[in-house]
Amino acid sequence: MKSLIRFGILCIALICFSNQSIAQKKSKKKAKTTVSSKKKKKPSKKSSSKKRPMIKKRSTTAKYAAPINQAQLIELNEMPVKTIQLDSVPEKVINIISAFKPQLKNIAKIGFQNATALVDTNTVILAYQVPSQNLSFQYQPIALVPRAIKKDSLMVDRQTANIKIGMGNYFNQLLQIQAGLTDRKEQQHHIIISNESIEGMHPVQKWNSTILNYNNALSISKKQNLHTQIYFNQSNRYRYGLVPDTTKLPIHLFDQKLTVAGVNLALVQKQPSNRTFYVAPILNFNHSNLVNQANLISIDLNSPFYYTLNDQIKLHTDLLISYTQYQINNGQKSQNSIVQLDPSIEIKKSKFKLNLGVRPTLSNGDFALYPKIEWTNKLRDTNFVFTAGWKTSIMNNQLVALMNQNHWIAAPTTLPISSIESKYIQVSVTANKRLNYSFNMALNDYRELPFFNQSKSSIHPKEEGLKFDVLFEKRAIAIELTGDLSYQLSDQLLWKNHFKYIQFNLIRENEQAWGILPFELNSQLNWFMNKKMQFDASGQFWTGAKTNAGSGNAYQLNNTFVLNAGIQYAINDNWTFWGKGENLLDQQYQRWANYPSLGVQFIAGIQYKFSKK
Repeated sequence: MKSLIRFGILCIALICFSNQSIAQKKSKKKAKTTVSSKKKKKPSKKSSSKKRPMIKKRSTTAKYAAPINQAQLIELNEMPVKTIQLDSVPEKVINIISAFKPQLKNIAKIGFQNATALVDTNTVILAYQVPSQNLSFQYQPIALVPRAIKKDSLMVDRQTANIKIGMGNYFNQLLQIQAGLTDRKEQQHHIIISNESIEGMHPVQKWNSTILNYNNALSISKKQNLHTQIYFNQSNRYRYGLVPDTTKLPIHLFDQKLTVAGVNLALVQKQPSNRTFYVAPILNFNHSNLVNQANLISIDLNSPFYYTLNDQIKLHTDLLISYTQYQINNGQKSQNSIVQLDPSIEIKKSKFKLNLGVRPTLSNGDFALYPKIEWTNKLRDTNFVFTAGWKTSIMNNQLVALMNQNHWIAAPTTLPISSIESKYIQVSVTANKRLNYSFNMALNDYRELPFFNQSKSSIHPKEEGLKFDVLFEKRAIAIELTGDLSYQLSDQLLWKNHFKYIQFNLIRENEQAWGILPFELNSQLNWFMNKKMQFDASGQFWTGAKTNAGSGNAYQLNNTFVLNAGIQYAINDNWTFWGKGENLLDQQYQRWANYPSLGVQFIAGIQYKFSKK
């Protein structure tokens, strides 16, 4: 019986021991599954801890199954554990390099005691190397392409007009009317009608002028405009040179009247910079009549033409056709014709420009080939622009041009073709955005250059007044120096200066360069003081020209300085007061011999402006 009891106790103990071993195997299998699942996940910094805490956690889970003795703990500690490998992808590293030198400073207070901050007085020297081509850049604006806009269909014509009236000493009177019209197609029309007269102390010293000028700009297509000018000008002077103050002869004997009428037509491209082909023909028709002496008819066609290959190369083929018919009263007619081509190639880069070509010319049936070279270069890293050239210009003489130089000429027997061959060099400087100046030196070879000397054919100048003969010099060579200086302050102040010096080294036929001024200086100032007041002034200085009275020796006229000034004040939007003065220094000068000028001249008046929209 006792043996049976012992056998039962032993069986119960074996069953308990086997149950405990099965529980331990299940807990080990579960722990291995947990470790392998954690290996598949991407480890973080927290997951890279040691393996000991994981075993403790696993043993903690196992104790709920059955108690673990010391032998089991030793067996668990000796179990192999796999090492968990971290991700091999390195983290991104950003290095920040400071551009300044750091300074180390002590803490302001340590143990409640003041501390002085240490400042580093050493400076860091930084050297920058900037290429010379990056110090200055040439501005090359791109072509502007206007965009179409929708205009208001209710837009009406815009009209403006003003009337200007003035009176001054020497019976000076002025009446001028201006009118402008801009229609719905943005076509512009402008007309000027003016009449001015003046009388001096001498009974024959009189002058009056009538001007009629009409201009318009008509849009004939989307790409072209037609500019038209129609003009009429009549200038009536009287030759008072060498005429005594006590003369009682009829005034028409001293008449020096010039009448000019003409039409100019120009076909202009609206966007010339965007076109490969560019042509803009200009046609001029002119009729000049020096009353009781001669008349002239001239027709000129000038057409610049170029073809753009690319941004750097252009091909030019300009055309000039000029025809004149000149006739003296009771004399024969003479005709002049010029046909000239101007083929050339223009090479243009950022700071360099070269125009190279020739000018084949047919003048009155005679053929000639003239060179044309123009070179422009801007110095690197400077504001200096050098220009050099060699070219020949040919032109028909006009009565209007001769009368503008000397009002007292006698009609020449012929009007030959004049030419000038110029070899020049020029330097232009842009000192700053306000000040610009340039200097030009040229060696000019003139053919048929007009000189003006007192007429030797005037047998009785007291009865008809003094005339000047036009002497066309066959050949003259001269050195000519010119210069320009301008200063502009925004749109408020503009000051312009120009000087010219000419020295003749060769004159083939005449003894002197009769009537040519050796030195001229012109200065002009325009100043907008405020929105209502405008001031302008001008000054001219010249050295006297050489002249010859016929039988006497040649002499030179006196040097002269003339000062002029004017002012305008806008009373309101419609009324404006204006005034000007000429020869303010009261210089008794003679531009042409035996033709003394007037003294101080003043004229003032009012201008009324009205507009309609």
